[in-house]
Amino acid sequence: MRFFTKDQVRLAEEKSVELGMSWLRLMENAGSAASRVIRETYETAGKKFAVVCGRGNNGGDGYVVARKLRESGAAVAVIQADGGPLTANAMEMYSRAADYGIRMVNFAGGAEDAVTLLKKADYIVDAIFGTGFHGAAEGYAEEVIRYINLSPGRVISLDLPSGAICDTGGVEGACVKASLTVSFTALKPCHIAMPAAEYCGRVVAVSIGMPAEAVDSIPSVMESIDRTYVQRLLRPRPQEANKGDFGKALAVCGSYGMAGAAGMAAEAALRTGAGLVQLAVPKSIYPILASSIKEAVFYPLEETADGTLSYAAAGRLKTLAEAATALLLGCGWGKSPDLAWLLEDLLLSCRRPMVLDADALNLLSERREAGINAGSRRIDILKQAKAPLILTPHPGEMARLTGLTVAEVQRDRVECARKFAAEYGVTLVLKGAGTVVADPAGRIKVNLTGNPGMATGGSGDMLAGMILSLLAQGLPAGQAAEAGVYLHGLCGDRTAAKLSQRGMLPTDMIKELPLLFQEFETAGD
Repeated sequence: MRFFTKDQVRLAEEKSVELGMSWLRLMENAGSAASRVIRETYETAGKKFAVVCGRGNNGGDGYVVARKLRESGAAVAVIQADGGPLTANAMEMYSRAADYGIRMVNFAGGAEDAVTLLKKADYIVDAIFGTGFHGAAEGYAEEVIRYINLSPGRVISLDLPSGAICDTGGVEGACVKASLTVSFTALKPCHIAMPAAEYCGRVVAVSIGMPAEAVDSIPSVMESIDRTYVQRLLRPRPQEANKGDFGKALAVCGSYGMAGAAGMAAEAALRTGAGLVQLAVPKSIYPILASSIKEAVFYPLEETADGTLSYAAAGRLKTLAEAATALLLGCGWGKSPDLAWLLEDLLLSCRRPMVLDADALNLLSERREAGINAGSRRIDILKQAKAPLILTPHPGEMARLTGLTVAEVQRDRVECARKFAAEYGVTLVLKGAGTVVADPAGRIKVNLTGNPGMATGGSGDMLAGMILSLLAQGLPAGQAAEAGVYLHGLCGDRTAAKLSQRGMLPTDMIKELPLLFQEFETAGD
């Protein structure tokens, strides 16, 4: 599914009009599509609906919804949030709704009646502000939004919750809290960008009958990752295949006290189908891992006094790296000067694609303490890397990498990821609700699978191992990252459905992987 910004929505509408559709027809189609989703989702006959309309075209869509719901047998009243409609098309739709005898209450002149309608409504339709809204709701609009949120009925927002900013997902004041949002033509950035995403509830995107030529001509650079796309990437295995056909994944992970991170990454890489998984770990944690992971090949390496990898292992690691198909660095590493030097050496010498996670990212965010470039930002070395890189930060790690605050990162996740990927020439996986995958060319993919139960230690190690495995099997960096985050989130959703969000663990998610791949492999049978 594609995402449109407010300007792209407007451009698609204008192109549709150029191709023969009227603005009034677009509004009628939008309201009809929204009312159809409402009827398919909820029981409407005999139920009480309060449709809250703003003064612009989003309010016009609301008048259409009111009329269509009345036709389906619902008891409908319209609340005008801040007076009557101002645009010609919204005025026409107001007139048509009034001709049906639908009760109209102006909140500005009849707040008591409006509040009573809201309190008694089984369902409230929010049609106050559309994609052009910015800033904070004020006056009567702000007041009615607060009453909507206090009302017991379910709330359905048209296009986006009123008070949310379309392109950034910002919320600067009062915002409608919806159970369902019906988005017209395409998804919008605010549907996955925090904090607005928390106000959207379930989001359903519907066609409003725009000509395909008008919609397809919009050069959107942001799309969601869907099952069909991932299915195409996971090609069937040839009958005469051997382990060498599916890559050699090298995970350079772990430290004393953090053996679990290395184990989680390795198990996920194995379960995602790599032909051979190698673990290069500090020698003190080798016995722990070797007893629990039977299928991996281990390389116990020199370590420092605190149990992290020593720079003395640099030569061995370079040799292993060149023989591998893909690498993972950072899970459970810890931080030390030796690790920083190892990281820089591998980035400057290795030509195999790499995933950088966890402490590899934290080391990149620091400044060099010694040497010719002392005081410079270590992250600049990314521009000199010899291999394709995938970075997988969570918002806190992203804040350290960029010098921003976590709040600033979260305020515009898409743009933050896009700028970073373009500046450093990497594939950037910004984890969190609506994980964003940005490539160096500025293309954005957003993942819609996953749930809050995945917010626990080890989940990121699993994802890193999955992406490593897909890289080792030959997928380009962008596709490996996109497929990895989608499958990771889907495993999380399946696990939560069985075990609950609160009780699920990353090890449970790893067990779900083979069942998921079985579905993919037998989908066409």
